[in-house]
Amino acid sequence: MNNKLLPQYAIEFDINEADSSIVIQSIEYAFKQLNWEIVHSKDNSIQGHTSLSLSSWGESISIEIKNAKVSIESKCIGNQLFDWGKNKKNVENLLQQIKQYEQNEFSINEVQISTNSNNNFESISRKKNNFKDFLQVFVPTKDYFFTPILIFLNILVFIIMAIDGTNIISPEAKDLIKWGANERSLTLNGEIWRLFSCIFIHIGIIHLIMNLYALIFIGSILEPIIGKYKFITGYLITGFIASTASLWWNTFSLSAGASGAIFGLFGIFLALLTTNYLDKSTRKLMLTYIFIYIGINLISGLKEGIDGAAHLGGLISGLIFGYAFYYGLLNKDSKEINYWILGIISFLGISCSFLVLKKIPNPIQHYKKAYGNEMNYFNLYEFKMKDFEMNENLALEIQNKIGMNKEEMLNYIDNHTLYYWDKNLKIVKEVEKYSIPEEALERNALVKEYVLLRIKQTKLIREKIKTESDKFDKKLIETNQEIDNIVQTIVNL
Repeated sequence: MNNKLLPQYAIEFDINEADSSIVIQSIEYAFKQLNWEIVHSKDNSIQGHTSLSLSSWGESISIEIKNAKVSIESKCIGNQLFDWGKNKKNVENLLQQIKQYEQNEFSINEVQISTNSNNNFESISRKKNNFKDFLQVFVPTKDYFFTPILIFLNILVFIIMAIDGTNIISPEAKDLIKWGANERSLTLNGEIWRLFSCIFIHIGIIHLIMNLYALIFIGSILEPIIGKYKFITGYLITGFIASTASLWWNTFSLSAGASGAIFGLFGIFLALLTTNYLDKSTRKLMLTYIFIYIGINLISGLKEGIDGAAHLGGLISGLIFGYAFYYGLLNKDSKEINYWILGIISFLGISCSFLVLKKIPNPIQHYKKAYGNEMNYFNLYEFKMKDFEMNENLALEIQNKIGMNKEEMLNYIDNHTLYYWDKNLKIVKEVEKYSIPEEALERNALVKEYVLLRIKQTKLIREKIKTESDKFDKKLIETNQEIDNIVQTIVNL
């Protein structure tokens, strides 16, 4: 890959030529104190890099002593458009450690290095100002075009939702659904657009801020590398695939947020880091950080409330897209090849998603044909509870069959009573997969326990009749009491 000139900061200062060895020693001391790594040291030059952190990929540090002058340069590794003042701070920290070591005052004449454009970069020549860099995050440029637009759209949607009355800390499910969150019963039944819209919906301001931070971070690095059209295609299509993965895995929860699409971008970048498109030192540093970031987020995805399926779906699809983009980057002069790559991966990504959608169980589809297009899991739950009530009444008819003989009663229990309780057990197990409020799911769990107790009670009655023994009476009394208790609990909900 061609080298790209990146955001930098540099100074020069004069020394006595006889002090060169002392200066080298002080620089090595400074690197050690700052926990930086020296990669190469020869004669009067030192090459190294800073340590990784949450705010830095690790900047490249170059030092050269020549003609009684010391030149120190800190340069961003990778393709970052903004350095947020990191390079200047690196140089200042290094000088502070050098001065502590030598206990001398150097006469410093700062020289700001301006970075010039090359292929993927516009000319970057500016004073290091954190506030100015912050504002530039929101300004589209030639090589940083769609990232600020996506940031703006996510913020705009959030503001409009807030104005409409959506709680900015903990929004209600009905508001998220109203604005386009991904919900199985709706998405699978005619509202496929939710697979895209949910990418721009966030579940509270903290959720939004965390995703925007990650988007700025990866966007400012990745978009200049792969170009704006590959970037926006990767974002939208991997986001669509991530939404599909969420729908396939999560049977009864809402999903929303840009994290699936952002994981897609990290997947694209990870794929490029496994190729030789970026220089070796850059790959080494960035791979470490990428693996840490992805690992932490995938592990956190195992917790309740975190959509790990969307993260994983975005990451895997991003890896595939990244290798496809790599081929395009090797042939960047051929617009035809790159357009074909964008078209093919978009088609395959969406087509595969639709194939997965066809395989996802959709119990509402049958009911929609019978009861109309307004059917969703909330309505279906009500229908299922009516079926449950009917089955329960049929199962309890055994209480009126006093005149049956032993064989008739056993046959009735096997083919009627247990049959309807088993039907109700299937109903409550199906409801467990519905996207309904937590309170309804908790009630359903109690109803399931009630059904299991009724089945246990019926089997005990069957054994008592079959053996004509009193040894089951104690268990029957205990089971009857448990049934009474759980019925009272359900009634009091």
